[in-house]
Amino acid sequence: MIEELKKLVSIESVARPGEGGLPYGAGPAAALEYVLQLCASFDFRTKNVDGLYGYAEIGEGEELIGILCHLDVVPAGEGWDYPPFAGTLAGDRLYGRGVIDDKGPAIASIFAMKELLASDQPLSKRIRIIFGQTEENGEWTDMESYKQQEELPSYGFTPDGDFPAIYGEKGIMLVTVAMDKTASGFSAIKGGSAPNMVPDSCAGSVDGQGFETKGKSSHGSAPWTGDNAITKMMERLCNDGFDVPFARMYMDKIGRCFHGEKMHCAFEDEESGKLSMNAGMIKEQDDQVILYLDIRYPVTYQWEEIMTVIEEEFAPYGVETRLIHRQDPVYMDKNGPVMGRLLEAYRSVTGDLSEPLVIGGGTYARSMDNIIAFGPNIPGHPNTEHEKNEYILIDDLKTIEEVYKRALEALAYEQIL
Repeated sequence: MIEELKKLVSIESVARPGEGGLPYGAGPAAALEYVLQLCASFDFRTKNVDGLYGYAEIGEGEELIGILCHLDVVPAGEGWDYPPFAGTLAGDRLYGRGVIDDKGPAIASIFAMKELLASDQPLSKRIRIIFGQTEENGEWTDMESYKQQEELPSYGFTPDGDFPAIYGEKGIMLVTVAMDKTASGFSAIKGGSAPNMVPDSCAGSVDGQGFETKGKSSHGSAPWTGDNAITKMMERLCNDGFDVPFARMYMDKIGRCFHGEKMHCAFEDEESGKLSMNAGMIKEQDDQVILYLDIRYPVTYQWEEIMTVIEEEFAPYGVETRLIHRQDPVYMDKNGPVMGRLLEAYRSVTGDLSEPLVIGGGTYARSMDNIIAFGPNIPGHPNTEHEKNEYILIDDLKTIEEVYKRALEALAYEQIL
C-alpha cells in the first residue's frame, strides 16, 4: 500500500483544465490512469470516461455503495524540506502533496476493497470507488458529468474530511474583488497559489520598489492556522507609509481578521460556528488587480445575505465584486443509519467515542445524497493538508485502511436503508 501511494504521489496532478487537450490537464489524467490500472490488477471492473472521471467496482447486486475520492491536488507552494511530488518515506512519515488530501485515503480505500474481494464472503452489493479530477477548484464539473451519465450510489462516504465523521459542512463562496491597476497603487502584485490555501508568499512593486513577504500555508477553511503573506504585504505597505489604495482597502475591510469582522459579516450559529474568510490569492489580470476571497459561512445562513454585505462594504472603494462560484451548506442527520455504521466501524478500530462534526471544508458529500465525509484526519493527530511538508503517519495510513474495510463490511453485508 505504501509503495503504491508513493507512486501516485509522484504524479503532479494539479488540475489545469484544457492542458494538452485534456479535461483537467496531463497530471490528473495520468493519476486517473494509474489508479485504474492498479484497480484492474486487483480484478476490479474499471471505467475511464474521457478523463473527466473514472471508477472501479467490485461485487454484485442491485444496491450500489459509493466511495468518492479525488486525485487532483492543490499546488505545492514553497519551502518544502522534501520534494512535494516524490513520495518520500522519512522515519514513520510519508511526505508528499496529496498524501492526506486525497491520494492516501484513495489508496487506503482501494486496498480495503481488495481485502473484501479476497474474503470468503461473497458481496451481495456493489462497491464503486469514484475518482474525481477537479475537487480542489470547487467547481466539480467532474461530479456533474458523473451524475449525468452514471448510476448514483444508494449511500457511501468520501474519505476527504475528519474522523469520526462529518454531519455538516459550511457553505462556500469564492468572491473576487477587482480594482483597476492604475488606481490600485501597484506596479505589479502576485501572491498565493490557490484561493483555498493560505498564501505563503507574495511579491509586488510600488513606484519601482520591490517588496516580498513570506508566510505559512494551510487550508483556507481554517486561515488562523497559517500566516497570510498577502496580509503581511498589505500591512507592511500601510505601516511604511506608501500610497497604495488597494492596500488601504485591504487593511480597512480584511486586515488580520479571520471571520469578516471588519466587513461586518462575522455571522455565527450554534450548529456550525463562525464564518471564516481567507484572502487566498492576488494577481494582475486584464489591467486589474484581483483579490480572491474564500468564504465558509454557517449552515443556517444564505449566501445572498453575505454577498449583499460584501458588495455594500466594498462599494465606496470603486471596485468590482463578483461571486465566482458557491456551494450550499450540507446538514445531515447525525443519528441516521449510514452514519451509525460508519461510527461503529471507526470506534471499533480506534476506541475513540468522539461525536460527529461540522466543518468548514467542502467535500464531495455535497455532490450526492447519502454520502458522508468520513476520515482520514484522526482527532488529535497532525493535519497537514494544503501545507508545505504535507505528510501522513504510516501507522495512521494503516488505521485508515482498517477503518474503511470495516465500514465497507458493515455497509455491504447489512441492511441499511
